[in-house]
Amino acid sequence: MASTTLSLKSLRDSNTLKSEISKLESEKKDLLGKLEREQKLVKKLQDDLVSQKKDFEHLEKQFDHFAGIEADFEALQQEIQLERLENLLSKDKVENQSSSAIKKAREEIKVLQQELKDLKQLDPQRLKRQVVDLKKKNAGQAKENKTVNAALVSARKELKETSTEKERLEKELEQTLNEQHAFWQSEDEQWALFETGLLLKGESLAADEKMNRIRCLNRNTGTSFLSKALIEKGKDKDQVSWFTDADIPDEVSIEAGKRLKAIAAESEEDD
Repeated sequence: MASTTLSLKSLRDSNTLKSEISKLESEKKDLLGKLEREQKLVKKLQDDLVSQKKDFEHLEKQFDHFAGIEADFEALQQEIQLERLENLLSKDKVENQSSSAIKKAREEIKVLQQELKDLKQLDPQRLKRQVVDLKKKNAGQAKENKTVNAALVSARKELKETSTEKERLEKELEQTLNEQHAFWQSEDEQWALFETGLLLKGESLAADEKMNRIRCLNRNTGTSFLSKALIEKGKDKDQVSWFTDADIPDEVSIEAGKRLKAIAAESEEDD
């Protein structure tokens, strides 16, 4: 607001002076109100900035966590691929050794056959001795070939078993990574329960089937146990039996039983 030039006479008029003072006080009040609103706005912007900074730090931690999991998984895949390559190279080495031994044996037989042909024209007694030596040599070579073939069969069997075991471990890793967070844990946080689709060694499922199990984790020892079956124990209390002789509290088995019953009910509704 532009200031008004007052005459000396106006200043002497008390009413005029009071009016100007009142205007100045009103302007001062408006300016203070505006300053207060701007200070509140600045405070709000500062609080929003702090909140956004915390959210950003939380996202950075989550990103680092998932990046670590992904790196571990990729490292495991590389290790498995390296072991497969080593097994294949070992298999090729055994096969090459066998092929070389067979080729060498054929060449020796060819040479011996030529010698036998030449010996037929020599002394009969000497010929007999040469034939006996040849049979012994052939018998030794046949035994050596049999040993090489047995080693080749054993190596192929070991490679097959190793590949099967690696595929099982890959599947277990994938199923473990797909486990949800614990759906229940004890008040002392020692026991935790998870849904899982892990299979035991030797188990298999059809392509359209899914294994529903409960994994029990003892957080104090880091030991896990898989559910075995749902059994009735007491009135209206179904519990889970476990693939272990360890002492698992009834409370844990009951909660696991509840979960398995709920999963079975959901499957029936889907069908």
